[in-house]
Amino acid sequence: MSASPDDQSDAHLWQQTRINLAARALGADVLATSDDFFAEKDNLLLSQEPVFLPEKYTAYGKWMDGWESRRRRSGDHDWVVVRLVTSGLVEAVEVDTRHFKGNAPGAVQLEYMDSDVDPDEQSEWQPLTDRVQVQADYRNLLSFDQPIKASHIRLKIFPDGGVARFRVYGTIPFNTPFRLTGEPVDLASLMTGARSVACSDSFFSPMQNLLMPGRGSDMNDGWETKRRRGGGNDWMIVKLATAGTISRVEVDTLHFKGNYPDSCALEGCYFIGELPDDSVHWQTILPVQKLHAHRNHPFMSQLENNTTAYTHVRLSIYPDGGVSRLRLVGYPEDEQ
Repeated sequence: MSASPDDQSDAHLWQQTRINLAARALGADVLATSDDFFAEKDNLLLSQEPVFLPEKYTAYGKWMDGWESRRRRSGDHDWVVVRLVTSGLVEAVEVDTRHFKGNAPGAVQLEYMDSDVDPDEQSEWQPLTDRVQVQADYRNLLSFDQPIKASHIRLKIFPDGGVARFRVYGTIPFNTPFRLTGEPVDLASLMTGARSVACSDSFFSPMQNLLMPGRGSDMNDGWETKRRRGGGNDWMIVKLATAGTISRVEVDTLHFKGNYPDSCALEGCYFIGELPDDSVHWQTILPVQKLHAHRNHPFMSQLENNTTAYTHVRLSIYPDGGVSRLRLVGYPEDEQ
């Protein structure tokens, strides 16, 4: 499978528009490594950006915010095995070596599996990339010609060294094997395959946070726009996990106390593709509703056109501010 190194600036775009299938907050985990003498393997999947603390040392040496193996004197390479959130379609991988300037690996190679069980010594790995050179102190992004379905990835580094973060960008197919037929589903959950595809602004926090499972842990764990000075309002477009009808809407402003939106509204459309174009007709699902600070707002009786199936929704907030979570509970179109 061929992979091409992309410009570092593309990493931010992938981070904004795709799901990180290696996100610890969604359930990904580091299962095993050949060596993590200087810095623990679990740091690879941290959500916060890596930092460098010049004066910080441990009993093992310089503290680094990432995974770092000792200097290899024999053998070929070090490695780490990551279990993804779920079996998903991998479109790009980021090997972030920021702050590893004199101790980054010279090259990496990726392998993958798609399995319901974790790998062992007898597992057969498939090549995801050839050996690819990487730069030190850099967000190295590798994108693929076509998506690859994977549940686990093995990252090999040559010969040794440190990686700050490992991110796997892609999508989650709509697949709910443990859901009863006719049972409602959150069509706006990352874990069922929904994702944010566009927004007016995401200055303070990424737009994908809005669709994370659970309630937000703090104000950073949500979607927040900058203060609007020129009139108008902010908005976000979400591609649903699958086309479906919406029976309940929840807009949660948890932790947003002095910066919650004054009000919100929700519209929907049916569009085959990633991002609806100007030709689509947006229908009102939830007319403008007053919001309050630090509160989950459920809406049912206020909904309009709730027997219509939608593929995308547009959440509008007035005029700006922060929302922790959006929940759209409904039913897949093919069950109507």
